[in-house]
Amino acid sequence: MTTALPAGRGTPRRSDLRLLVESLRLDARVFRRNLWFNRVAASFAVPKVLRRTLYRLGGMAVDSFVVSPACRFEGDPRNVRIGARSYLNLQCYIEAVAPVEIGVDCAVGMQTMIITSDHRGPGGTWRSQASGLPVVIGDRVWLGARVTVLPGVTIGDDVVVAAGAVVAADCLPRGVYAGVPARRVREVGPSRIGAGEATT
Repeated sequence: MTTALPAGRGTPRRSDLRLLVESLRLDARVFRRNLWFNRVAASFAVPKVLRRTLYRLGGMAVDSFVVSPACRFEGDPRNVRIGARSYLNLQCYIEAVAPVEIGVDCAVGMQTMIITSDHRGPGGTWRSQASGLPVVIGDRVWLGARVTVLPGVTIGDDVVVAAGAVVAADCLPRGVYAGVPARRVREVGPSRIGAGEATT
């Protein structure tokens, strides 16, 4: 005696096929984006002047000629805006699920991370579906090496953030911030950071 398989067993359903096709389309889109921004444009073989052109052709609003190699961009490239003369050191990571705006004459240290995807739920819970919170970095801001900027943060003009700090809340203008989480440790005058200077 044979037992009939329940309906849908052993053969893929239309909804499964649609899900598979949509997943493949998404993978192809992510692959093309990563190839363009994180392999071709980020290559050490590409001069900085040409790198800006490649970013702009891909939809990013980049006015700076001093974005270093090996920087990584995730999310929607149309969400990224980098102001004139702002310097990004090696291996910066920008996750542009929501808009990321970097002002003019900024210096961003190596391996700095700017994150916009937020998984916080009500009452301190965690949600699997991320929402995007924008990050705004003002003019003449200096982020030291390995600074982490969390979703929804605004950093005011003429701010210095010490290496390794985690910026979890807004930073008011003309101050030095340090620590985990970053706190204002002293006041400063207008920053003298020049475009193209190394940050550590």
